[in-house]
Amino acid sequence: MFSWPSRRNVYRVLAKGRRLVVRNVLHADDPPHRLALGVAIGLFVAFTPTIGFQSALVIALAWMFGANKLVGLPLVWISNPATFIPIYYPCYRLGRWVLGGEPVSLRWWKELAYAPESYLDATRFYWKRLLEIIEPLMVGCLLVAIPIAGFSYVFTFQAVVKYREMRARRLAQFADKQSQNAVG
Repeated sequence: MFSWPSRRNVYRVLAKGRRLVVRNVLHADDPPHRLALGVAIGLFVAFTPTIGFQSALVIALAWMFGANKLVGLPLVWISNPATFIPIYYPCYRLGRWVLGGEPVSLRWWKELAYAPESYLDATRFYWKRLLEIIEPLMVGCLLVAIPIAGFSYVFTFQAVVKYREMRARRLAQFADKQSQNAVG
């Protein structure tokens, strides 16, 4: 039986996520540009309907553009079976709005449950259905993914630079205190 996680467990998971980000992104021994580009590529791919290929796509794009491969990889897990509908349905609706035309009907969705029995006929059935929605879905996903990737690049770059400056100041202050204690 399903039960909602307790507030304490939610905070614990968020704290672990924060530690993971601080440890893996901010402390990574890479220039801020490579880290920010890795995050941007990971989020861009997460918001594209390339399910099943997202991890390989992130690694390939990060390699092509010289980005950090490891920071972008976990970000594609944003799009998972629990988040498909909240991510891709609004993207589909946006793409349909931009391209014009009516979105698929409720009847279309209900027909998905009644695919033909044979493997070949079922494959044709689902392929035909995919082709009916892929264009607006891709357009909508790209319209969402591009600004998200851009904002994430800028935010991550600035966060890494500021964090490293702040950390260098703290280390310098600590070194000054250590030298004063050693002299005094």
